[in-house]
Amino acid sequence: MVKKLALLFIVWRILSALPSEIWIIHINDIHGALAPSEAYWMNPDFPPPLGGGAGAITTINEIRAEAQRRGIPTITVDLGDWFSGTPLGDFSRGRTVIDFLNTIDIDASVIGNHDFSFGLDTLKALIKMLKAPVLCANLIEKSTGQVPDFLTPYMVLEFDSLRVGLFGLITHYLTGMVAPEHMPGLEVLKHYVGAERSIKALKAQSADIIIGLTHSGFSHDRRLADSVPGIDVIIGGHSHSGIEPPFETPRYHTIIVQAYSRLSAVGLLKLKIEKATKKIKGYEGEIITLYGEAIPLNKEYLTKLINWQKEVEKDFDEVIGISKRELVRSAFSESPIGNLITDAMREFAQADIAVTNSGGIRANLPQGEITYRDLYKIETFGNTAVIMTMTGRQIWEMLEVSVIGYHAIFQVSGLKMVYNPHAPPKQRLIAVEINNKPIDFNKEYKVVTNNFLAAGGGAYSIFKEAKDVEDTYKLIRDILADYIKKHSPIDYKIEGRIVAKTP
Repeated sequence: MVKKLALLFIVWRILSALPSEIWIIHINDIHGALAPSEAYWMNPDFPPPLGGGAGAITTINEIRAEAQRRGIPTITVDLGDWFSGTPLGDFSRGRTVIDFLNTIDIDASVIGNHDFSFGLDTLKALIKMLKAPVLCANLIEKSTGQVPDFLTPYMVLEFDSLRVGLFGLITHYLTGMVAPEHMPGLEVLKHYVGAERSIKALKAQSADIIIGLTHSGFSHDRRLADSVPGIDVIIGGHSHSGIEPPFETPRYHTIIVQAYSRLSAVGLLKLKIEKATKKIKGYEGEIITLYGEAIPLNKEYLTKLINWQKEVEKDFDEVIGISKRELVRSAFSESPIGNLITDAMREFAQADIAVTNSGGIRANLPQGEITYRDLYKIETFGNTAVIMTMTGRQIWEMLEVSVIGYHAIFQVSGLKMVYNPHAPPKQRLIAVEINNKPIDFNKEYKVVTNNFLAAGGGAYSIFKEAKDVEDTYKLIRDILADYIKKHSPIDYKIEGRIVAKTP
């Protein structure tokens, strides 16, 4: 009887050592948005202020302090797309964001498609700077079939006798989003393959709970969760979704969360643990909006930000011209701002036509005074102008890709096209004119586009057939600045360059 009591006491002590809860703090898609900003998407007329990195540090410290007071372990993760999109992120080549992630002491991160913006060497340098592992199980070397040594496919965190396994995934559409020269020697496996391999390995390491960290988007996270058993939680990024309350998939009951983007919020997922089984028995999730007026900003970090901004944003607010009206963008039709950008590109290159992808135009141009800061918001990716020669037949095929419907349409200058949006893909063009003349399939035309399209990734392989390709290494936003200075005041409207017509 004494022996039985002693054995029961030992078992009770082991079980009581298990945490009853784990709190997971998560952020995603920072895109360099470290500085306080205004949430114009919440209220365009009176946007509420956001605290950015300084507000996030306060919030994360408060969550950790509360968890520590209650004896609850925490895990802090980031879900990729670190820097591309602000001067602080881009002109520091990502170093400011890595400094922020080190400041909040994350446990793990994943890479996003925009983290390749400055090439693989820059990405490797950033990963080396980060004091936490960067997880990705489905990006492999073509030569070996293995995950490259600068990435980690999966890891295990221990909390007393509870083992939590983490694995990372990047969107398997990466090759259509990243210029091929920015990921040399690498290829992407399907999400399902990376997940299945990781789950098998983590179970072999006796992981009790398995969490997927993904940069693939909410819809793909849902499909992954209902296709691959064994994932308890998916913490996602890429689609900039706010998932509140957490979404539980119907088939395998995977919990999915995501916390918007650009440090507008911090996500918190509270997992309740069943001690007898070491499994999740309940959960709560919330998204904490980083309102600048409600959250004290970390003063030490705010001072650092101000110094960085002074360094990277010199002359950003100098007026370079005037726009008589707001120039808006559009994903699947001609837009005034698309006309402005392509006209500027065509004049710069002295080309017959100019094309750029609508998805690369990231903001509208406001009415009134124009500053370089405005142009940066529009052309955040640092694309350059590339000049090439294409035949009329190649241009026709390129424009068919533009109207296929899978991607945002191309904005154009120097040409007009009519297409039937209801016709089968690659049979939608009805007519194309270049310089007010019907396109000649056998004639060669001088074309200017951006380096993303020119690289011919994904659906855009037609650009690889061009000849006399020359990257000018001139930033398109600088081309746009020069054009506006020369032609101000500008006044752009819809001109009928792209016409959708059902015969």
